[in-house]
This record gives sequence, structure tokens and C-alpha cells, in this order.
Amino acid sequence: MLKFGIKSAILGSAVYYTVDKGVWKDSAKTNELYQELEKGMSPYVGELKKQIPYELPPLPSNDRLTYLFKYYWNSGVKATFTFLVDLPTHASNATTKSYNFISAAIEPVEPSPASSQEKAK
Repeated sequence: MLKFGIKSAILGSAVYYTVDKGVWKDSAKTNELYQELEKGMSPYVGELKKQIPYELPPLPSNDRLTYLFKYYWNSGVKATFTFLVDLPTHASNATTKSYNFISAAIEPVEPSPASSQEKAK
């Protein structure tokens, strides 16, 4: 319970701070805050880049990102509707298999003729 309270307090403080600074107002104010943050962090980022020898690959161009976003969005929409179209078939197959499994499990086991002859002796 204490852990949940601490997490809630941190989240509430973060939301309050961003609302207080005006992040959620208009885009001009948000852009101004971003520029201010970038100026404040750039010396630290430069030092960090000097300490880490690994260089990140360049980001893809805006056109490439737009294409990728559209492609994966459309793929997701197509997959969703394919699932919805096939849902009745899958549901009926699942129902049939479940029915067969349950009926086979409930079906009484008939004794074999050899075991009934042994009981008679």
C-alpha cells in the first residue's frame, strides 16, 4: 500500500508540474519549454556523448517515418478485420472441438469382454 502511495504521489507531482509549466496549453508554449529544456540539457548530453563511444544511427527521414506509420497502421487494421471476419468460423470450430472433447470425457467406459469373464469365474 505504501508503494502504491509513493507511486501515486510521484505521478501526481509530475502531472501537476507539467500543468503548472504549461506543457498542456498551446503548442507555442510547449515548443518554448522544449527549447528551454534542450538548452539546459545540451552541455550534459555533450559530456555523456563523449563518455559513451557508441554512436546512434541517424533517424529515418520524415517521409520514411510517415510511410512506415501508414503501412503498419493499415496492416493492423487489415489484421483486425480479418480476425473479425473469421471469428464466427473460429468460434464454431472451438465449440465443436469442445463439445467433442467433453462428450468423449463423459461417455461411460464399457467393460471389455475379457474382464467380465474373469469376474464370472
